[in-house]
Amino acid sequence: MPSSRRRSVWAPQMVSSSQGEDTDLDNEIDAIVTLLKEKGPLGAPTIRRELETRFWGPGRLRAALVEARRRGLVRRIGTRTFEAVTD
Repeated sequence: MPSSRRRSVWAPQMVSSSQGEDTDLDNEIDAIVTLLKEKGPLGAPTIRRELETRFWGPGRLRAALVEARRRGLVRRIGTRTFEAVTD
């Protein structure tokens, strides 16, 4: 007898390190930077909760934070605390 349990299948999206290729990544970075500018330095768990990043997919918050740091938009000020870079 077949199982009545449904299986969920998740297919990861490519995370790109170049601008323009992954518009979701650009939007995620913008959301992080906006949040940090509005609320000041925040820990990763707070960013995750405030932006509801569980809907972004596995690894997306980390990838967005790494790319935002690479672009000079965000800097780490503690082990897991980040702030927006202001010019």
